[in-house]
Amino acid sequence: MREYFPRLLGNDSTKQRLGKAVESGALSHAFLISGQSERRSDAGSPLPCGRCNTCKRIYENKFTDITVAKRHEDKATLGVDIVKALREDMFLSATESERKIYIFDEAECMTDEAQNALLKVLEEPPLGVIIMLLTTECDKILTTIKSRTQLISMTRFDRDALAEHLCKKSRDAAMLKAREPEKFDEIAVSADGRLGEALRLLDPKSSEELRAEREETLRFISALSPKASYAELHSAVTALTTAKRHELSDSLERIVGALRDLITARYGEVTPVFYTTMEDATRQSAEIGAIRLQAAYD
Repeated sequence: MREYFPRLLGNDSTKQRLGKAVESGALSHAFLISGQSERRSDAGSPLPCGRCNTCKRIYENKFTDITVAKRHEDKATLGVDIVKALREDMFLSATESERKIYIFDEAECMTDEAQNALLKVLEEPPLGVIIMLLTTECDKILTTIKSRTQLISMTRFDRDALAEHLCKKSRDAAMLKAREPEKFDEIAVSADGRLGEALRLLDPKSSEELRAEREETLRFISALSPKASYAELHSAVTALTTAKRHELSDSLERIVGALRDLITARYGEVTPVFYTTMEDATRQSAEIGAIRLQAAYD
């Protein structure tokens, strides 16, 4: 069977669907295509090949017919001016290839005005233009935008697959797994099936922040134990209220994940979202008790 998109890990059904669309030429204006068009009929090579000059330049962000739009680091949104400028560029002919590709990173950050500006192009897409909207929060994309694009839902890796790919892509990850398996497991579970997030957490600063966040969560969970004093519980809760709003939201999300593990551990084997092993979750669940866990979760 022909291999499609070898640099894209996982998502086999999506790769098959997109690869066959490229082969047949049945392309939606919301698809992203990379690789040389003349290799489409060569079933003996991967798609994209990853070896030709075009592929290499695309991977190095040096291909003139691919444009990436993203918000500036000092801004919370991607504004309408950027979209309007790109919209005008879309009506110009491609320079090097059959198509021009526009990638909107963090598309959920586009203002409503910017999305409406893009909608005009999606309603009547210019010939030879492909638009790709990348988002982690699909609910923030206008319904009118969604209805005019072809949705591709990317799947996350299970923990074993994530660990395997992480070690293949990063020598540091492989060394960490061999030397400090507990720390490696914390990164794997905290990445929540996202390889990019796992790679980010390998950075020493991010790893240190992760350890502090997990300790904060475990301190709160431990304070729920009948053996803990009121002062311990008060201290754990008070520590959360000193955080900024987005930090508090993240802290509460981790606590909910941990409580979910503890509650479900009482009813059978499930995949944990916070604890690195179900054995740890089962032990702490028994210590705290079902009533306290449910009350804390509520």
